[in-house]
Amino acid sequence: MDENNGKGIFYGVIGVATLIVAIIGATFAYFSASKTDTTIQGAANTDLASGLTISVSKVKWTDTDSNVSDKLVPAKFGKESTQIGTEEVNKALTKKCISGGFTGCHVWRIEAKSTQDLTTASIYLDLKVNNKNLTENTKWSYAIFKTADDESSYDKDTGVTSLSATEVTEKNTFNSISGLGTNIHQDRTVTKDKAIVYYLLVYLANDESEDQTASVEGEEGKYTGTVTFSATSTGQVKATFVSGD
Repeated sequence: MDENNGKGIFYGVIGVATLIVAIIGATFAYFSASKTDTTIQGAANTDLASGLTISVSKVKWTDTDSNVSDKLVPAKFGKESTQIGTEEVNKALTKKCISGGFTGCHVWRIEAKSTQDLTTASIYLDLKVNNKNLTENTKWSYAIFKTADDESSYDKDTGVTSLSATEVTEKNTFNSISGLGTNIHQDRTVTKDKAIVYYLLVYLANDESEDQTASVEGEEGKYTGTVTFSATSTGQVKATFVSGD
């Protein structure tokens, strides 16, 4: 009987030891897998923002009259702010935004780039006047357009001789913007190391056909803009810009 008890104790000890080894092995495997998963996800989330860049530069035109004030006067584009297209924008670009000795629009170049392919990304545009979001009817208007020009030839310091819009992708008044801003890239893909370029045209809509004189420089103030390049809620970079006095 004692012999049987000894065998039982022996097999019991072996069974417990086997179970402990199995538990340790399973636990180690679980934590190893968890650590690997966390490392992969953490690396992507942590490094994502550092791999995104965005910049905004004001387009400088060559061969323009330096005596013309950069302050905006109301400009008539032939259509309301929410209706203008490539034809209207190109007429303004052909004149380099100057007509009759006055400046009718400003043009900004927005460039975003990522060091990795992104299946979905957003570029948000927020525009304010005197540091405030406009909520009521306003002449302050904008249009986003693309160009087929050779982007490698663009130089923000020396200026450009011409621009030609191939597509107007967004147009509206400042009071249409809310929250983080208008998504001008609309969750499209981004190719690794390939620049995404949009142009922003800002103007005061002259839908009422007012006289374009210095007396209607009206709606005085500075406008400011913020563009946010976003791949996730944490992978974001921002750039800001401001109009002249």
